[in-house]
Amino acid sequence: MDTTIADLMRFNDFLDSSVDPNTLDEEFITARQVELESISRNSDVDSFPFLALSYAKLMELTLFLAGRYSDNCRIADFGDLVVNPRHMDVCILNTGLIKDAYGITDGIPLWFKRHVRESVGSRYAEDLGRMVVDPSLLSRFVDEGLLLATVKKERHERLSDQFRSCIQGDPRPTFFKDEDVASLPRQNVVGCGGGRGESHDVASWLAENTVLNMVTGTLKSDLMDVLRDAASDDYLKSIDARFEKAFNSLHYVSVGRKTFVNFPYDDEVRTAEWDEINRTLCHFTLEGYGVIQGELDKSLSEPWSRSRFLNGSLYDMPRTQDAGRAQLAGSAV
Repeated sequence: MDTTIADLMRFNDFLDSSVDPNTLDEEFITARQVELESISRNSDVDSFPFLALSYAKLMELTLFLAGRYSDNCRIADFGDLVVNPRHMDVCILNTGLIKDAYGITDGIPLWFKRHVRESVGSRYAEDLGRMVVDPSLLSRFVDEGLLLATVKKERHERLSDQFRSCIQGDPRPTFFKDEDVASLPRQNVVGCGGGRGESHDVASWLAENTVLNMVTGTLKSDLMDVLRDAASDDYLKSIDARFEKAFNSLHYVSVGRKTFVNFPYDDEVRTAEWDEINRTLCHFTLEGYGVIQGELDKSLSEPWSRSRFLNGSLYDMPRTQDAGRAQLAGSAV
């Protein structure tokens, strides 16, 4: 048996045996995603349908979790799955050097992003104005002095709050040089202790002196990056429809909780409202996960069969390892 197929069988056996709907969380799915990415790096064309279906199982787990979070108004947890990247770096620019060496006085963050794009070429991408660049590619800009440092963003804290705590207690945080601290604008703002005192206008400084780099996206975005070219149109539409329902459910429940603390599960919620409640909530199950596992089993026992969840082109790829790997495995790295 092909080594990759054997690895995928072991992966799916472990996944099926360890999934617990009651304790399922983002951390568990992320750990399985990392394992699957490792397998995909050594895959060949023949194993791609099995890889794609394995990724689809992780997507089904993510959808199930998104539905649970939205139905229970767990806004932060839902946001982590679909909109809040798992790892974001704040790239702190050496604005003094950039001004002196390149004559750039305005829009330094935009200039830096263009400079990075010109330097790394096709390995540069952006998402909502944020760079999406392998951190290893940015080390050269630290060596050149254009970057003072990169600092990991706290996932559940505003940037201004994260950097204010660094600046207010000691106006010389470790990732700044003396001349850079001296250039910070100063205003009277509320200090950490609640009193008013001279401090740095952190938000303005961040806007003028930093660039965000997304290192690891959300589970939804990472899994969609793989499935977008591998899954069938109907399955992709199903994924989009269920995420949209989860968004609608979250909004519905959050509005309801302005009236009832534990809406829709509050005893004071009228029985007459439950038809609408049941139509709006997700009530997602793991049925789709089981169906896709059935497709995997069929693909293993009938290698000539084609799954309705996958794009037909996945079965018609050139039978060369490098060509195939670039299309699916490469997108997972």
